[in-house]
Amino acid sequence: MADEATRPLLPAQFGSERASDDQPRPSHQLTTDSSHSSHPFEDKLPVCTTEQKPGSYSGGATMADVANQSSPIEPPERPSVDQPRESYQLSSESSNLSPGEDDMTVYSNEQRLSRSFSGGVQDNHILQAVAADEPSRPLLDGQSSPPEWFSKRTSVDWPRRSYELSSESTPLLHRREDGLIYGTERGLSRSSSFSSRNSPEDRVIKKRSRVPWPTVISLALLTLSVLAILVLAFAAPAAVKEYAQQAAVFKPTAVSIDSTTPAGIRARVQGDFVMDSGRVKNKSVRGIGRLATWIAREVETGPSNVEVYLPEYGNILVGNAALPSIKVNIRNGRHTNVDFLTDLEAGDIRGIHAIAIDWIEGRLGRLSVKGKATMNLKSGLIALGTQVLTDSIIIEEHDFPALPTVDILKLKVHDANSGAMAVDVLVSSLIDSPVALTIPALGFDILVPNCSPGDPYILVADARTSAIDIHPGQVTAVGVEGLIQRLPDELTSTCPGREGSPLDFLVSSFMQGLETIIYVRGSDAPLPNTPAWIVDLLHSVTVPLPFTGHALDNLVKNFTMSDAHFSLPNPFAEPDSPESQPTVSALVKVLVALPQEMNFQVDVPQVRALADVYYKEEKFGVLNISHWQDANSTMVDDQDGSSALLVEFELKDAPLQVTDDGLLAEVIREMLFGSETVVLRVAATVDTKVSTGLGRFTVRGIPAEGKVPVKTSIGNSLDQINPRIVSLQLRNTTESSMVVSTQANFTNPTNYSATIPFVDFLILYNGTAVAHITAQNIYVRPGNNSYVPIDFFWCPLDAAGVDGVEAGRALLSSYISGLNTTITVKSHRNTVPSLPDLGEALAVLNVTVPVPHISMPGSPGSDDGDKKPHFIQDATFYLWSSTAEFTLSSPLTENNILITSIDAMAFYEKNEPIGRINNRNPFEVPPGISTSPRLPVDLDMGGVGYDALRKALGQSLEMDAIAKVGVLIGNYMDVISYHGKGIAAKVRF
Repeated sequence: MADEATRPLLPAQFGSERASDDQPRPSHQLTTDSSHSSHPFEDKLPVCTTEQKPGSYSGGATMADVANQSSPIEPPERPSVDQPRESYQLSSESSNLSPGEDDMTVYSNEQRLSRSFSGGVQDNHILQAVAADEPSRPLLDGQSSPPEWFSKRTSVDWPRRSYELSSESTPLLHRREDGLIYGTERGLSRSSSFSSRNSPEDRVIKKRSRVPWPTVISLALLTLSVLAILVLAFAAPAAVKEYAQQAAVFKPTAVSIDSTTPAGIRARVQGDFVMDSGRVKNKSVRGIGRLATWIAREVETGPSNVEVYLPEYGNILVGNAALPSIKVNIRNGRHTNVDFLTDLEAGDIRGIHAIAIDWIEGRLGRLSVKGKATMNLKSGLIALGTQVLTDSIIIEEHDFPALPTVDILKLKVHDANSGAMAVDVLVSSLIDSPVALTIPALGFDILVPNCSPGDPYILVADARTSAIDIHPGQVTAVGVEGLIQRLPDELTSTCPGREGSPLDFLVSSFMQGLETIIYVRGSDAPLPNTPAWIVDLLHSVTVPLPFTGHALDNLVKNFTMSDAHFSLPNPFAEPDSPESQPTVSALVKVLVALPQEMNFQVDVPQVRALADVYYKEEKFGVLNISHWQDANSTMVDDQDGSSALLVEFELKDAPLQVTDDGLLAEVIREMLFGSETVVLRVAATVDTKVSTGLGRFTVRGIPAEGKVPVKTSIGNSLDQINPRIVSLQLRNTTESSMVVSTQANFTNPTNYSATIPFVDFLILYNGTAVAHITAQNIYVRPGNNSYVPIDFFWCPLDAAGVDGVEAGRALLSSYISGLNTTITVKSHRNTVPSLPDLGEALAVLNVTVPVPHISMPGSPGSDDGDKKPHFIQDATFYLWSSTAEFTLSSPLTENNILITSIDAMAFYEKNEPIGRINNRNPFEVPPGISTSPRLPVDLDMGGVGYDALRKALGQSLEMDAIAKVGVLIGNYMDVISYHGKGIAAKVRF
């Protein structure tokens, strides 16, 4: 159609030569003078030049020739000069047209339309204004319609001329009713007034003319061609563009990072391209698009550029991609395999940093992404121009990749040069990457959390990685080499208001198998081969790296306590105060299994701990070792050949807070009466001062757990205690009570010692309380304990009333009679005044023991192993005076015992009476061995007993005795029954 614009619609003349300039022309013909042409549409009109040969017209003979052959027309007479020009004639500003000139009118791009009416000048100005706006008008408007001013001109009051050009869209050929006749014919007017002005010759010519069918067909084909051009030039491109945007489908099959560049990365993209017309909903767009793409078949894009923006972040440029030339088949359903390399360049690094921070901190709920592609298209040799395609997508929160979880596969810490410590780590992680890529060797800063979340992270190590290959959906193993030059002070300093340091929290979390978070940031000292843009991007982003540590459940392989010493609390301490708690001292040995990851020299100079003590998986106490205990540590080889650290320290007076008194009582009972070893479990949180190549620092909160076997004492053989009363000293007395201070010897069969500030137990006889035994400020060591002071508080009346008095008498009678007498020792609420609950819990332990043997000063049987008491050492009967004399041994060492009355019977062979003593005269029994005064005896002369007594004169006679003896010890008074058997009495004359 480009040639159509310059092709003349009609030849200048019927002949091959141009008419001479002096030949007369009709007044309505167009002049060829274009020097002053200024019509606004003149550059849009088709040009008919007079220099064109008639034979050049594609139809052979011209249309004017056809018209002349059908009806020859005589040229009209030339009007006179004075004849007025008709209003529809075209004039030229350069020359006056001579009326009657019969030359054929020619069209030139410099011609101007003029009118003879008075308003022509004004309208011409309007046309010129519109023409000035034409260059800025877009090629394809939303509607192609003539302007308003032109529609007003075509009103009824102002009839439109047949040769007027309305707009750029006016057809080049007039309609047939316009009556335009080619050649030397005049155009007939459409109005009746104009018809009236025609000469009779014109009307005759019109009647005689015939229909020019070749001309009609030519005009019809030309009109259809113009319409097709308009449709293809204006309507089709918009439809094809819409079709292309909706039908184009690209499915990437493999996307990988080929390499890095100084400005970005080079990615390899492989995929499948297809045009799917089924995605286009508009039927007309789909039809036009399929037709156009079928005709074009293939489209090739030149080097293109794609830019990606983020509207929600100030429309920052994230990056751009340079695409190479790509050729694809655009016919419907035809697949094209695409494989190309593209260079991706990073955009605004600060903007990318802001997005990364929002993603890491979980604030990125959604993200709007806008893409803009500038593409140069061509199909074959036909250039389709530059197309700018834009599209926007919204990425929701669930579409964002999650932060990777890191698992430590291997960790090795070893000493490095110059006192540094090297860390080799092999970690694995499932990195949610949609593309395969190779990350070059990178340098990182390793940081750990500070005391508070708002505090800056603490730099602890430098790390570097080797090249990392990442594949979608596969676990990636990453080797990291780290170097710790020194430990910063803020890492080991105690946090304000807390009991630990950042290092403590990190180590404790790791050793307990909890999730531990460290932070990784790109190093500002990059490796030589790291591109600068990667350094800038990584250094601006700090990524939290959570990983799970290894729970060191078997860290403590052995835990023993030797030389254990238990101390009861001060009796005057406030309940539930630290002073009211029992304490433990011992030599503790802990065998610590060193993890395989630790391959460096370590020393533990001091330790402290807070331990929970369990029995049968139930907690009964808390052992608080709050003070630093000096320790020694030695590297040893364990039984399985692994390295271990033996830590020894002396535990001094560590408080034991009893949390379950009943369970502790059960432990003590098992220790006293059980036959199996008691095993306690200790779960401790240990603070240690550690000395390494990096220096000396404190590590707090190390979890440790071990089992402590406690050997049982004596089982059921309580006689191994072998208690013996060495001395008795009377102290305070009342009529119903007395306090006797004693010294006792006994044996501690356990391996544990104890310090007892105060303890009080009840003494029961046949289930009735009769006395208290109290110990104050005593120290019990393993093995023999001699001259241990114990107070004996005899108070049967106060303890149990009348029943207590009877039980007390029975106890004393049984004891002095030499019978096997046992008593029950029982705790009560005030056994340990500062621990009343413990006293009540221990009340279930009713320990029954024999009455301790009382050593009689000067008694011959006191040290012979005879455990029976010997209050009556000897007896002598005098037959002549009928009296008896007794050798007595008093257990008191400083006080006298007053015998207030004696009512006794002596028997021979159990039931034969010998005599009776009924004495009401009091006498004293001093400490040690003494002889009583002669007491009168009423002998039974006629009995068998007397005969036996006579026969034993000068010898000894064994006899039995029953007596009720009234005693007065200080202010205490009582009557005691005595049953003696086998008493060897001397018989004298």
